[in-house]
Amino acid sequence: MKFKNSIKSRIIIGFLAFSSLLTSLFAVTSLSVRQSMQTDLIAQTILDDLEGYMKKFSENPEEMINQPLSTNVIGILTTPDNFHLDLPLHYADLRNGKHILKEDGRSYIVAVNKNHQIEGKPVWAYIKFDISHMNQDNTLIYGAFGGIAIIFLLLAYLLALIVSKKALKPLSDLASKLDHLTSDQTIHDMHPEPLAPYFSEDEVGKIATALDGYAEKMTDYVTRDKEFNADVSHELRTPLAVIKSTTELIASKPGLTEKEFDRINRIERAVKQSTELIETLLLLAREERKEQHDLARTQPALIIKDIIEGFEPTLRLKPVTTEVIENDWLQVKAPESVVSVVLSNLIGNAIKYTPEGVIKVIIDKNSITVLDEGIGVTESELPKLFERHYRVGKSTSKGSGIGLAIVKRLCELYNWKIDISRNQDTGLSATLTFNH
Repeated sequence: MKFKNSIKSRIIIGFLAFSSLLTSLFAVTSLSVRQSMQTDLIAQTILDDLEGYMKKFSENPEEMINQPLSTNVIGILTTPDNFHLDLPLHYADLRNGKHILKEDGRSYIVAVNKNHQIEGKPVWAYIKFDISHMNQDNTLIYGAFGGIAIIFLLLAYLLALIVSKKALKPLSDLASKLDHLTSDQTIHDMHPEPLAPYFSEDEVGKIATALDGYAEKMTDYVTRDKEFNADVSHELRTPLAVIKSTTELIASKPGLTEKEFDRINRIERAVKQSTELIETLLLLAREERKEQHDLARTQPALIIKDIIEGFEPTLRLKPVTTEVIENDWLQVKAPESVVSVVLSNLIGNAIKYTPEGVIKVIIDKNSITVLDEGIGVTESELPKLFERHYRVGKSTSKGSGIGLAIVKRLCELYNWKIDISRNQDTGLSATLTFNH
């Protein structure tokens, strides 16, 4: 699971993002308030000092003329006529009150007072206070806030870990309970233990209740499916056994013609194929891999011979011949019925889709290859051949299109590999590789 996609990671990221936002807002607000309050306090102090000085100056100018406005600031007292001698001209446009100006890379608070007159002439007073050092103080504050932000993020991360662990614990417990419901328990204990009683009636409890309901439905479905498979297996095997015994009795009668004996053999082969197919389909329905530990391995060469003999009536109707090439001796650790169903589908498809030509069945050490000279398929159709109900040339071909789907499922059950490719000239090559 990728970190960014897990619920735990989302909780942690959410906590960190929220903490970062709060820390940033707190820092910006604090610095803004500090800057504003500091500026206002300094400006108000300067204005108060300036007002007090001007009042004294207007009452007794001779006594105050040589006294400084303030010990911490630069004070300038001037008149409109002499203004250009004392200050830059743009200061003349400043109104009463405080102003923040930048000059020569430095910042100043400038207080202006134009409210007083001496001997009927206006007198303007200016006080400049250098606040450049305040920016240096801000650097230290920024560093302090940065350190606080890092601490907050670490605390938020630890808190997120604790919260996510507690918040996700019910889900972890539910996952643990599900892990203990192994496939063996589900099969043998047809009604698995309910999950809902172990959880509170919260969101996780609702999930557990829903899973219990789903498990109950699946259990009922599996039970009905097993009962159906058992019933079908029993009901189909009984008439097949009757047919088999009857054909054996008929075959034992003397005086049968060669044609009649051939027909009886065809019936016996059909009964054998039906029995093998039933057994194989039941294996697929139960998804059980049946191993033959104590029995001899199956020899595909013998099965291929029987399969080709079973298709003899079809081969007589068109100019198609078969050739079995046994390059090596091959044995397969699997039931004969399973191997027979797989090879019957591969060889049967080759015969079905080959109007004329030769069908070769090549037996190697670990594999069997069926090569035909049939109509073949396009490159885009190859991946679809194992899809259920997919048929090549639907308008002309007969069948349900499930043969290769069954082959694929049997190969997956026994860890075999099936590969179908196009031949260079015409037709297809189906290679079945066994896992010994």
